[in-house]
Amino acid sequence: MPGREVTVLSDGPALVESVRSATGGRVTHILDWFHISMRVRHVEQALTGLLGSDLQHKCPLRYAEDDVVRLRHLIWNGYGNEARRALRGIVYMAGNAIWLNGHSGRIRIERFAQLARELENYLALNAAALVDYGRRYRAGLRIATSGAESIVNSLVNARMNKRRQMRWSPLGAHRVLQVRAAVVDGRLSSGQLNAAA
Repeated sequence: MPGREVTVLSDGPALVESVRSATGGRVTHILDWFHISMRVRHVEQALTGLLGSDLQHKCPLRYAEDDVVRLRHLIWNGYGNEARRALRGIVYMAGNAIWLNGHSGRIRIERFAQLARELENYLALNAAALVDYGRRYRAGLRIATSGAESIVNSLVNARMNKRRQMRWSPLGAHRVLQVRAAVVDGRLSSGQLNAAA
């Protein structure tokens, strides 16, 4: 809608610039919770695998576990700086685990540390787009794109599959998605959908 601020939920800043260019207005970027959560899950799973392995010296990993357990809570409640500090602590403890265990398990521990470093970097690069997800969720506001992504994927897969007889053209698909967006944001019911779009 002209003059209204647009909120973009995405896993990085690339889409934000496209939306800003298309709307010519103010755009607020929120880092998609689903993508953050998946990255945290990779760190959690890597640590679970290490703690369940035959490593002889797991004590540093048990210290790291305290920070891994806190990660999701910190990010969910908008404490991005604390989450990044926790991730740096995780990497430090992983380094200690490598030193204590020597060659045994080195590759797996390094992979765990790499996942933590990648998550810290991701949060640092997108710090301005981190919000208090818990507050937004309780207010009934969107925090993730997973629902929209699954609808778009199923719709596109169902209607643009080359083996189907009733296949949509790219222009036809664009128009259908325009109508769906207008239904969601209320433009269709208020008669504000531009037929030329």
